[in-house]
Amino acid sequence: MKLLSTKVNTGMVHFSLLLLRVGLGLMMMVHGWQKLQRFSEMAAQFADPLHVGTRGSLVLVLFSELGCAFLVMLGLLTRFAALVLLIQLCIVVLIIHRGDFGHQELGLHFLLGYLVILLCGPGRISVDRLIAR
Repeated sequence: MKLLSTKVNTGMVHFSLLLLRVGLGLMMMVHGWQKLQRFSEMAAQFADPLHVGTRGSLVLVLFSELGCAFLVMLGLLTRFAALVLLIQLCIVVLIIHRGDFGHQELGLHFLLGYLVILLCGPGRISVDRLIAR
């Protein structure tokens, strides 16, 4: 009896990529939505690691957490959007929460998920795939 099959169920792989995209996208959009609701109070004190101003940094994070996460969910411009999110998450993990694993942990989970999406692409169940046809 074989415990590990070498046969790959490609339909399940594409469905799994869809679940990963939608799950990560929704969770990231929750973070962005919370920031958007508190924009005026957060804008003055938001971290500015790129030296574009606190308001500018917050706008870039909102673009990433709302816009790019939504694109990933749809599977539209997926690799570009995943790359933007990866850059943001690297900044969060390596600069903003440097040395505090308790705060880095969530960012690392997101980072790994978006890295998988960047490497594998959106899968067949995506707008990118519909456009490619």
